[in-house]
Amino acid sequence: MERYSVIILGAGMSGICMGIKLREAGITDFLVLEKTEAAGGTWHDNSYPGACCDVASHLYSFSFEPKPDWSRSHAPQPEIQAYFQHCIDKYGLADAIRYQAAVDTATLDEDAGAWTLTLADGEQLSCRFLVSGLGQLNRPFTPEFPGRETFRGASFHSARWDHAVDLAGKRVAVIGNAASAIQFIPPVSRSAGQVYVYQRSANYIVPRNDRGYGAEEVERYRRFPWLLKLSRLAWYLRQELFFFGAMLPGSIRHRLVKWIARRYLEQEISDPALRQVLTPDYPLGCKRILVSDDYYQALAAGGIDIVTSPIQGIGPEGVVTEDGVSRPVDVIIYGTGFKATEFLAPLDVRGRGGERLEDTWRDGAWAHRGVSVPGFPNLFLLYGPNTNLGHNSIIYMVEAQVKYIVGCIDKMLAHDIRLLDANREVAARFNEKLQEDLADTVWGGECGSWYKNASGKITNNWPHSSLRFHFSMQRPDFSEYDMSA
Repeated sequence: MERYSVIILGAGMSGICMGIKLREAGITDFLVLEKTEAAGGTWHDNSYPGACCDVASHLYSFSFEPKPDWSRSHAPQPEIQAYFQHCIDKYGLADAIRYQAAVDTATLDEDAGAWTLTLADGEQLSCRFLVSGLGQLNRPFTPEFPGRETFRGASFHSARWDHAVDLAGKRVAVIGNAASAIQFIPPVSRSAGQVYVYQRSANYIVPRNDRGYGAEEVERYRRFPWLLKLSRLAWYLRQELFFFGAMLPGSIRHRLVKWIARRYLEQEISDPALRQVLTPDYPLGCKRILVSDDYYQALAAGGIDIVTSPIQGIGPEGVVTEDGVSRPVDVIIYGTGFKATEFLAPLDVRGRGGERLEDTWRDGAWAHRGVSVPGFPNLFLLYGPNTNLGHNSIIYMVEAQVKYIVGCIDKMLAHDIRLLDANREVAARFNEKLQEDLADTVWGGECGSWYKNASGKITNNWPHSSLRFHFSMQRPDFSEYDMSA
């Protein structure tokens, strides 16, 4: 059995950052296991037309690896994936990544202070520290509509886009209208003959204000790195000082962002009936606030019908709604999001005494500071429970988590600590306070979202500013952990 000091699950943004910082700390005995054939995580999976980032390019990049030559203020998917591949190449991670290596089980050996991983092909690997970089948006969710399997045309999820399907002139049903859907619907509508968008609820949408970077501007960023840092800081402060306030119900910034969203809708959609259909009936921020420069414009251009009657089922020819209307289509595209609250699934993780992580998280995923779960020592999570944001760059959050985890591993190696386990009482108090604070945010409102599990527990989001998270993760407080030599 091959043995490593650290095994990292996933070669997406989190896993890449972890590998780079481990190497910087002098920890080189690590392996990255990636279940697909390429790196990039969500930016490899989501290759649909129009895929791009909601966060500005200068901010959606590692602080230690700025990129002066982004083509646009908000980079498209191929450019982001290429950036992460660049980081792999520059920091020498290529030889440490094993592709098409899905992991089925992870089991703790308490006596040895090690984790044993069983891969899908039956191979077993061992590591002293296990770091999950699987993230929150990696398992597509497709509803089990009655008759779905009888549909005769092509169908696929947006995160598994079938590029072999030619949409030119086709009748296309898009089920869902959230973050991914509003990106691919405009390019799909320009090709397809007719598009039906099945909308369960309307969204608050604000303009992205994307623009291209000219050659002279890029050259200035190359020649004067401080300009690039200044741009990054400006984008960060914009998100932190303005959009974070929108997460607080009743605040001036909350009301202002709501006004911006309503005004944008009124400016772009002149048809009163369509505008009414696109007007949300829940508090701003309760669901994810979306950004787009072309979704409303595509709707206004025609060729797209918004269907609000719930889907009753799917037949051989198309989609049937509860109002009795059957709409024949050639292609169905599911823009129905991800199983975002099922952290680490379907990986079977067993900790102390054979405790299953799935059982520990039966009422909803939770972790101490988002990175450690009591009863599962030497296991660390990146982009884990309650570390997501609704206003800023997740890369900023992940860099703070990586620094914290490297500090834990460095301490254990330096002092030959066999097991590091988050104290249950400390972790329980931390999460109790976390849920209390979340109840005061817009996410605590009476509406469903991917931030909550089926029981209504908010498992994904951090309730405070990203700056507060950053400072709270500067260095581990080992009094919050139980240590075994």
